Amino acid sequence: MKEGTFTVPGNGVIDDFLPVFKLLDKRGYKGWIVVESEQDLVLANPFEYAVKARRYIKETAGI
Repeated sequence: MKEGTFTVPGNGVIDDFLPVFKLLDKRGYKGWIVVESEQDLVLANPFEYAVKARRYIKETAGI
């Protein structure tokens, strides 16, 4: 496994979430979105990365 491979949405170089968000919106989805990330707690503060993920989802998906 490469170091730093897993991160939260909005913190990587590949953005595959937009098509998923568009599909969910098109289908009228109103449920939860759960984000799981595997971070080194010493290098990536969990609260800061949760806020980063939440901001990205809110800005990208509008929810």
